[in-house]
Amino acid sequence: MKRKGTYRPTIEDAVEISGIETLHPGGFALTRRTAEVAGIGPGMKVLDVSSGRGTQAVYYANEFGAEVTGIDISAEMVEAAASLAAEADLGAAVRFELGDSQALPFADASFDVVINECAVGIPDDSQRVLDEMVRVVRPGGSIAIHESTWRQPLSAADRDEIAERYGTTPLAREEWIEMLQRAGAIDIQSELERWSAPENFWQVRTERKVAGPSDILTATERIRTVWRILRQYGLRGVFTAVRNERMFYRAILAGQLGYGLYWGVRPEVACSPR
Repeated sequence: MKRKGTYRPTIEDAVEISGIETLHPGGFALTRRTAEVAGIGPGMKVLDVSSGRGTQAVYYANEFGAEVTGIDISAEMVEAAASLAAEADLGAAVRFELGDSQALPFADASFDVVINECAVGIPDDSQRVLDEMVRVVRPGGSIAIHESTWRQPLSAADRDEIAERYGTTPLAREEWIEMLQRAGAIDIQSELERWSAPENFWQVRTERKVAGPSDILTATERIRTVWRILRQYGLRGVFTAVRNERMFYRAILAGQLGYGLYWGVRPEVACSPR
């Protein structure tokens, strides 16, 4: 059984507390690959689910000419994303809305492509997130996700502990594929080993290449993040964050935890999730 709150702040908490703009593992190389496998092109209507600070949505519009709608449950993230789009001078090509990925506020078949980068496993009901993604994409349209993925069999207790320390819910490749099928997607494909390689896993900064886990944050950024964790969680929270980080990196280097890209299409003949 998960011990809720035992491992706070989690890895995800620490990233948010830092206030530093980071991407998912694989960085922009994986965002580009995601757009490629989903077939994003000029004028296509794309939904970026759990769009965060809007980095990927702006990338899709700038690099692929798509018309992108981002949606996020955090008003702070929506505001930050809107500011980023304004700075990029994208006009009406990118917009952001407040909403829940488990209950998307859009009609059926509203988009050509629906993408979720690194946020399917965070809400309580990951299956519902995928169900909603398939619902709002048009028949024949693509959905794509990438998510933390178990690469080795682990005990339930070990999986629960790593997931709790991480702050999201990894699944095995077969489990992610089964969930996409249950949501109604077909022709599902995946890439796991490429994006699980540590040299790709660490590439989470938007502005520079990262040499390894110790290089993700600069010394100044690390000090600032520790200070913020101390103020919010106390000294015990700082020690917990350090232990979480060490266990997380060990799981990656041991080949237990990886990162996978998954994509498929909604059937031309609409079918309801099973």
